Amino acid sequence: MAKHRANGEGNVRKRADGRWEARYYDPRELDPKKQRKSIINKSQKLVIEQLKAVQSEIGGGDTVLVKENPTVEEWLSTWMKEYKLSDLRDNTYEAYDIIIRVSINPIIGGIKLKQLTGMQIQQMYNKLQAPKEKGGRALSAASIVKLKNVLSGALQQAVTSNVLRSNPLLETNPPKVENVGIRIMKKAEQKQFLSVLPFYNTGNMFAVALATGMRIGELCALKVEDINREQKYIDITKTAGRRKDKHTGEVSLKIGPPKTKNSIRKIPLLPSVEVILDRQAQQISSLREKAGDRWNSNELVFPTDSGNIHDLSGLRSSLGRVLKRADLPHMSVHALRHTYATTALNAGVAAQNVARLLGHKDGATTLRLYAHYINAEAMTQLEKLEQQNISHLGITAGELERVVLGAAEALEKSSVMERIDDAVSRAKNFTPKKSVEMVLSVCEDILCQPIENLSAHDKDIFLGVLAQYTLMKRRINEQTTKPKSKSNSDRQGR
Repeated sequence: MAKHRANGEGNVRKRADGRWEARYYDPRELDPKKQRKSIINKSQKLVIEQLKAVQSEIGGGDTVLVKENPTVEEWLSTWMKEYKLSDLRDNTYEAYDIIIRVSINPIIGGIKLKQLTGMQIQQMYNKLQAPKEKGGRALSAASIVKLKNVLSGALQQAVTSNVLRSNPLLETNPPKVENVGIRIMKKAEQKQFLSVLPFYNTGNMFAVALATGMRIGELCALKVEDINREQKYIDITKTAGRRKDKHTGEVSLKIGPPKTKNSIRKIPLLPSVEVILDRQAQQISSLREKAGDRWNSNELVFPTDSGNIHDLSGLRSSLGRVLKRADLPHMSVHALRHTYATTALNAGVAAQNVARLLGHKDGATTLRLYAHYINAEAMTQLEKLEQQNISHLGITAGELERVVLGAAEALEKSSVMERIDDAVSRAKNFTPKKSVEMVLSVCEDILCQPIENLSAHDKDIFLGVLAQYTLMKRRINEQTTKPKSKSNSDRQGR
């Protein structure tokens, strides 16, 4: 006589379509027709884990699921209001809301949540990616992945809240996002671009963006009090943009916290940038006089003609006019930041330091974005970038002298900084391979002393240089190590 399975016991099998299925009985269901259940997933491991979790619930006598069965649209609305309202920044909340209203709800919003299947979600992906002439939305793979992440969070919360047994999105196959190259200005293009900036009221803002790597929203929110002329730094603590208030739904231009906590930073106020800021101060005086009573005195460094916050859409239009006059192809405002980052890396500034200047989480983030654009033979440091700024921004000797002579006394360099700077300076006159070896030799000497004796600042500088030049050495070795030719191999064989 065949052995009967105990209540809750299930079995796992591989289906004809290649997916794994776990079948089990749930005696907690009052309707016998609903007691037979299945868990289906592409991963055998996930199916077994989910089956064990269900069996544990059955053994503990927990409730099956909450009785309510909202539609997908109703659940997304609940999820946003109850779980994400206090969790997301205004602009992120707005982005989620747009994805839900425009892309998700029109296609699967009317489906009951417990009846939603992975196939229906997959069909939504396909429809959104389809060309417009075929009734689709022609969304990019990146847009689909963003949508997937939003929907996944909502469905996973439904699982946690005991509304769903499992997340049907796990059964889908979202598109892969290809790594699209970023737009970087070449040196000649930078000169063309900078040569026409004096003709525009936004010219100084774009010049500072190119010279510092600041985000355009950070420049829009920058105030005079954020510029420390004595200690020579710019304090970045906020950003500006058009935002929809998640509580009231009101859309307005406002200043708020920056993109991430790493975006709160201080960046060096280089003499070239200080000169541009002096030019901007003179321009503001002219704009204030011209605007008269219409002027809004809010101490912004880069205000509009009436003293208000710039709208990003207006800045895009302004950049378009600048590019057209400079005879350059279309590019986004963010291209100025990309150009700064690659210029700094190619000038020999360690990735960790570039990350701090940009407000990235760490040097790995910076290298992941810009590794393809780094010139491994670049051996000079920030001074080279400053020389380029001075040249490209058309700064006169008189302007520079006024800033330098009026500067506060420079901070003294530590012995570690001096040794590294001296090594880099001497290494400039040698081949790339020899230069890297010279700098790494000094790093090895520094390592001979206990690293605990170094200050936190010196330790950061030392580890950054060590990482940067070790990476350069690896790349140079890869370039110089070539496989033997077929003819050589043939001769050796003979």
